[in-house]
Amino acid sequence: MTDNNRDFELEQALRGAFDENVRLSDEASARILANLTAAEAQAQAEGQAQAQPEAQAQAAAFDQPRMQVIPGAPAPRKKRPAAWKIAVPVAACLLLVAIGVGVGTNLLGSNAEMPVAETKAASEDTMAGSANSYAPDGGLAYETDEAYETFDTLDEGAPMEDFNTEEYAAIEENGFVSTVTRPLSTCSADVDTASYCNLRRMINDGYSLDEIPDGAVRIEEMLNYFHYDSGEPEGNDLFAVRAESARCPWNDQTQLLVMTFTASDKAQTASKGSNLVFLIDISGSMDEPDKLDLLKDSFGTLLENLGPNDRVSIVTYAAGEDVLLEGASGDDTRKIMRALNRLEADGSTNGEAGLEMAYEVAERNYIEGGVNRIVMASDGDLNVGITSESDLYDFVEEKRETGVYLSVLGFGSGNYKDTKMETLADHGNGTYHYIDCVEEAERVLGEDLTANFVPVADDVKLQVEFNPAQVKAYRLIGYENRAMADEDFLNEAADAAEVGAGAQFTVAYELVLADSDYDVADVPDLKYGSGEAAGDSSTDEWLTCSMRYKAVDDDKAVRSQDLVVGADSQTESPSDDWVFASSVIEFGMIASDSEFAEGLDTGDVLDQLDTIRLNDERQGFYDLVEIAW
Repeated sequence: MTDNNRDFELEQALRGAFDENVRLSDEASARILANLTAAEAQAQAEGQAQAQPEAQAQAAAFDQPRMQVIPGAPAPRKKRPAAWKIAVPVAACLLLVAIGVGVGTNLLGSNAEMPVAETKAASEDTMAGSANSYAPDGGLAYETDEAYETFDTLDEGAPMEDFNTEEYAAIEENGFVSTVTRPLSTCSADVDTASYCNLRRMINDGYSLDEIPDGAVRIEEMLNYFHYDSGEPEGNDLFAVRAESARCPWNDQTQLLVMTFTASDKAQTASKGSNLVFLIDISGSMDEPDKLDLLKDSFGTLLENLGPNDRVSIVTYAAGEDVLLEGASGDDTRKIMRALNRLEADGSTNGEAGLEMAYEVAERNYIEGGVNRIVMASDGDLNVGITSESDLYDFVEEKRETGVYLSVLGFGSGNYKDTKMETLADHGNGTYHYIDCVEEAERVLGEDLTANFVPVADDVKLQVEFNPAQVKAYRLIGYENRAMADEDFLNEAADAAEVGAGAQFTVAYELVLADSDYDVADVPDLKYGSGEAAGDSSTDEWLTCSMRYKAVDDDKAVRSQDLVVGADSQTESPSDDWVFASSVIEFGMIASDSEFAEGLDTGDVLDQLDTIRLNDERQGFYDLVEIAW
């Protein structure tokens, strides 16, 4: 290239770069050009020895096909560029920055005329209505997104906002209900714990409680994360139940009733082996350390607890589906881990195809009388095939009839789709857990493996009948998305939760007793059936809690249990379990911005926790509340 040609191109580049914002005089352009040309000449003289071979290598590179980058391969070594190739762009960039912020500079000569940047208003007008930032013809166009901030100048240094597309189902909090107008409260059991771990992830990531997304906090799942003492089941009962009530910490005119249900830890299905299908999302969105990498470690923990009677299959899905492994022996850990370690994330997410294939594989390897379960691991970002919650509901409802259970493990953040993950687990006869760290994987897939994967009871339902003569109103805390129609309690076709061997779930009610002065809004004073005319005043029974479920080891025979709760459950010195459970509820109310949490703060929760002894599990909760405080 001749000197004249180079001068012409440099001049055109400078004019093009400033064309949108700054008008340079011919004299200013000439001086800038002269200084840049001089800088180039000096740099060339210093790097003359290496300029020619570098130029030849560059020319040859243009004739080569673009390198294919293989995930996991070492990065190619880069050649050192000639000095003059750095000097000219750097000088131009320094000039652009100086012009952009509207400051003077003497780098280009003592007599240089400095361009003046246009006003902020003019700049905003130029960019209005476009998702792409402007650039001169032949220059680079920088794509932006409306979710990111727009900056007025180049030197503000403020980072762009994180692009967050997480999804949570809206929750309409349960309010107080009159026992006269509605004496029955019916819901499905729930043993999921995902909400607590996801909340823990957010707080540890720096979220304030005000920033927690609506619908992300499900208090019942927070309660279920922790273990409580409720004894052992008696006789033919599959569940041990413990009820305790005391004055409500956030309202001294109401009672807080906490009922804990613990399933029998004896399950015949465990002895007959398990047929596990790992359904793993390897789409591009899983290419993060807290997703696919953590997922591999998590399944490694699960394999440590399997034996020769167990079968393991691996189905992956992204744009399509693939069976990497089918029917491998549970003790062939090396073979299974080799398949897991080969996984790489790429492509879109066709969850429908993956689920369809996983059910086919599970049915081919079905163990009669054993555990047959798909374990789906994903961030829930399904964007190909079935993508809506309603369609997913219909799909897993149909597949549930195969006798294969579906459990869901959630991973990651930023694009996490809690709505889809919960739908799959709730209607696929499974459990839902969120894995935010290796320790949680060890808990879910190690310590609590039997409780999470070996079922003892299906379609577990609860119905509480209140005595209006003793209880004026009640409020079920949590379980908003587990509510059932009262008539479905006796409907054997109505789906409800499955509960594993040794698993626990906790149900809490805030009660307004008949002699309380607490004025419950929206509870009418009826002409007929009010006061002493309603209920049974001859007994001190507050309520009767009835359970119905299908015993897995008894050919799904329907069983029932009843628990009567009365004034004798009330105490002035509640147990550590009750104090801890009430603290979890209170924190959940604050985090979810409950209408009943007015005036509460996390300091109240910490004060209450300070009154009891905390094991390691509960100390972890205390530490989390401290972070949020």
